[in-house]
Amino acid sequence: MRVETTCDAVAALMESDPAKAEVMVHLANLVADGFAEWQMLDSGTIRLRLTTGATYLLEQTTVTRIA
Repeated sequence: MRVETTCDAVAALMESDPAKAEVMVHLANLVADGFAEWQMLDSGTIRLRLTTGATYLLEQTTVTRIA
């Protein structure tokens, strides 16, 4: 099951790491401006898909481009 990721949910995951939180704010702005969409997967990983088609998995300590 996948659920839409909210900014509050992402912020809660990042509050202990200010640098990571700053990056997530920028990604959230891409989503808010319609340039990307994201979903939280069952595993807690966030899937970020840009309108260009590039897709990333945002995990606790890594970012992986999958498409």
